[in-house]
Amino acid sequence: MKVKMKLKIKILIPIVVLITNIIFSQHNTFNTEAELQKFAERGGKTEEISPNIYKLTNRIGESRTFYFNQIVKSNAVNEPVDTTIINVWEIDTTKCSNIFKYWQQVEVANLWWAPLPIDDLNNNNRPELYGYTDIIHPNLIGPVKIFERNLNGVYHEIFTYDSLTNYVKGLGYINGTGSKEIFISEIIDYGDSIFRYYPVYRSDSIQGFPTTFDFFFYLENRQINNMTFGDWDSNGITDCAFTVALELDPPMCNIAEYRDIINNFEELFRLLLPLGSDVSGFAINDFDGDKKTELVNSTGAGDVLVIENIAVNEYSVVNQFPFPVHNTYMQTATNDIDGNGKPEFWIGGQDFENGITVFQCYEADGDNSYKVVARIEIRYLVSLYNYYIQSVDIDDDGKEELVISIGNVILILKFTGSPNNNQYMLWYAKLGEATQPGAQFYPAAVADLDSDGKKDLLIPMEKYTTWITYAFSYILRMDGTSGIENSEPYNFLSKEYIKSNPVPFNSVSSIRFAILNENLVMIKIYNSLGKEIKTLLEQNLSPGEYNIQWDARDRYGNLLPSGIYFISLQTKDVVKTTKTILLK
Repeated sequence: MKVKMKLKIKILIPIVVLITNIIFSQHNTFNTEAELQKFAERGGKTEEISPNIYKLTNRIGESRTFYFNQIVKSNAVNEPVDTTIINVWEIDTTKCSNIFKYWQQVEVANLWWAPLPIDDLNNNNRPELYGYTDIIHPNLIGPVKIFERNLNGVYHEIFTYDSLTNYVKGLGYINGTGSKEIFISEIIDYGDSIFRYYPVYRSDSIQGFPTTFDFFFYLENRQINNMTFGDWDSNGITDCAFTVALELDPPMCNIAEYRDIINNFEELFRLLLPLGSDVSGFAINDFDGDKKTELVNSTGAGDVLVIENIAVNEYSVVNQFPFPVHNTYMQTATNDIDGNGKPEFWIGGQDFENGITVFQCYEADGDNSYKVVARIEIRYLVSLYNYYIQSVDIDDDGKEELVISIGNVILILKFTGSPNNNQYMLWYAKLGEATQPGAQFYPAAVADLDSDGKKDLLIPMEKYTTWITYAFSYILRMDGTSGIENSEPYNFLSKEYIKSNPVPFNSVSSIRFAILNENLVMIKIYNSLGKEIKTLLEQNLSPGEYNIQWDARDRYGNLLPSGIYFISLQTKDVVKTTKTILLK
């Protein structure tokens, strides 16, 4: 295993802590039984394939495996790494509510695992939305339609695909015409079985929409996900990477290349995974700087896979390593966000037992070798429906923001660090939609939807009732009088605190604390009689969360006896104290 943790000796600055084996289950609001029942009530099927491992199949027959137990691997993060922790229910959204304002509702959505596709394929500076629409009855969705903004600024329907079409799988340049083609899912329900096709539509001109049928994608009756396009072997021919879920056979990760002679794709690479280990992806770049493209994906079982293009039309798995939690169905790439000359990839997973969503950022430290350089924990937030991360340069400053969609929560995090110093501030948060009670979010899309030069948010939703499910999207337009350039990053901390974990402890106590203002901070240890035993920290710190450790020794390095000890946070503004117990 070549993945490594990045050791930091210094006290880390704003919003930086150390992740150890802390348990947060007492705050977890995710109830497995209730969530599975809700999934079934919305037309899905649930099947326990192993203890605490379930295959969930949505109402159109597409499935994914979820692990509701904790991961059993010796890969816990035991060394310090730049870490941002967000306690979701402590966020005050009024502090950032003026950044995006409601603009309009559009009757279009896209299902489950990817944002709704947005593009300007007819080059008229009015982007189109590609997704399914209409009232959705149980087990039926679609057809796919195109919406475009009219001269009055209202998005309206301009084209409807075949009535059997369900939703969009991808958009990509395929045959060298200069126009993108659209890949759509088409499902025929025979009652006792479902058959899948993937029709591909092209445009007849560079100024036209992709509305003319071209071919059926070469794989039929397979659940194809995560479709993405590029030329990763630099031979001038379009490649397509995707994942495949099969009913009884092992899941697959595939790479294919377009062939003019057959007007279709031909498979170049196939990676079979163990049953019950669904795969998702991709984060794509030359991450290790060897002039070869890597495609990084990950599995529900918590494994990260690095696939490299080793020659024209040749690919190989060059690294595989474990992630700290299960359900790693989220990936994105950032292009050297900290300015140290190395692009990064991000992997995200969900710990349902403790209600925590975890993202880790990886950089290369050698050929096909990677280390963790940053971690983001979103506490008390997991979801079976919506789990997605994407990187978008919202303010056009050359550094991407991280846009995270989990359940009915959207978070935008902005990088505020420096080379090899990965700090993130929460810049925007949306916690549900009060005007649509009961509606379920799907992954948000980010694009300039009103052509004013600023990025907007499109949030697809489905609203479930007893008999009918209704699909639509809200467009939130970036306010013309606000935005990143004149908005301070939102500090989600609400008060100073100091805590220790575990209690009792027998060797090392992890001490987490937070300050709201820049201060000279002292962390001191006292015994039960009030005598000062040791000063752990005396340093000027910026506002944020921090973590340090105490090894149960006094100022002279002597091991202390069992007993009650007090840990004190002291600044010019506040004194906070917490109690801990040393047991040997």
